[in-house]
Amino acid sequence: MADKVVKLGVVGLGRGRGIVTDVIGDANIELTAICDMNPERVESARKFFTEEKGVKDLQCYSTLDELLTSDVEAVVLATDAPQHAQQAIKLLNAGKHVLSEIPTIFSIEDAKALKAAVKAHPELKYMAGENCNYWAFVQSWKRMREEGRFGDIVYAEGEYLHSGDPEKFSPEKNPKTYWRTTLAAIRYLTHELGPLLSIMDDRCVSVSCIEPTAKYNPYKIGPENGIALFRTAKGAAIRVFICFGAYVGGSIHNYALYGTRGSIETDRAQCNFHSFAKMMDIPGTLHAKFEIPTGLKFPEDQSSGHGGADSKMMRDFIRCIIEDTDPPIDVDAGINMSLPGIIAHESAQQGGAMLEIPVIE
Repeated sequence: MADKVVKLGVVGLGRGRGIVTDVIGDANIELTAICDMNPERVESARKFFTEEKGVKDLQCYSTLDELLTSDVEAVVLATDAPQHAQQAIKLLNAGKHVLSEIPTIFSIEDAKALKAAVKAHPELKYMAGENCNYWAFVQSWKRMREEGRFGDIVYAEGEYLHSGDPEKFSPEKNPKTYWRTTLAAIRYLTHELGPLLSIMDDRCVSVSCIEPTAKYNPYKIGPENGIALFRTAKGAAIRVFICFGAYVGGSIHNYALYGTRGSIETDRAQCNFHSFAKMMDIPGTLHAKFEIPTGLKFPEDQSSGHGGADSKMMRDFIRCIIEDTDPPIDVDAGINMSLPGIIAHESAQQGGAMLEIPVIE
């Protein structure tokens, strides 16, 4: 990478602090500003970055509007999901590159406005922060698909089992309204749909969804689970199950891919993610799966955040700024993995009706 140094800011110091931790000290990154409306989070992050990570001259802000006037060049946006699109637009209009957490949008109107803002600022980089796309096994599956090892994709599936302890939503532990308390589970599907669409090089064109009515978490408002069946532009089917309301613990991700020349699936073991495959070009595997021991991390990766995914995502974001290349997960990819969840919830509200997913121009 070139010798350029990018001045970086972080907005939202819950998730945002974790995203940047492993890249502090990189030659191309200078953390210069942090921002959060919670003063305790700001002070905790300030002490961590300055005292433990050696960051100098760190600017601290309590509002996004304050940060907009700073000399920060690029911003990691990790605030509550309903704010992502509108805050990203503000940052772009202020001349800042943006790495936005997911989901990137909260409505069709958000999608249109965000796409327009990105178009209006071709000199800036906007990247969707789907870190699961950076897991080693996901990128291995993508290469295998590109090499034709699976043939034509027939069906894929992804599951996010993440119920955890309902008490984290209780008024005592979470006195303020937490956006995940009210969000329909199926709308938080990018950790499954993002990797699958990247592997398949495809997009969803229609969806039918069911949201079971059983209650697991007494504090959660709205649907705790959602099962969506998508049709893709290439004619494949994708099933996504987002489970925030069953006794499953968390966080567990399951993925599978079935094609005309091979199939592959994860081992359904929490935080392991070895793959098991049957391939037409490997004799003897029609009736017996073989293991591919590729997990979350690449062998050389020593970083920690989400199995090394956070740091790889961050470095790609900085690289596209320095080298003036297209972001690996651009605004279209961000919309294509977020909008289907919005339409899926609408389908469930209409009794599972098959609904078209619009293309945002």
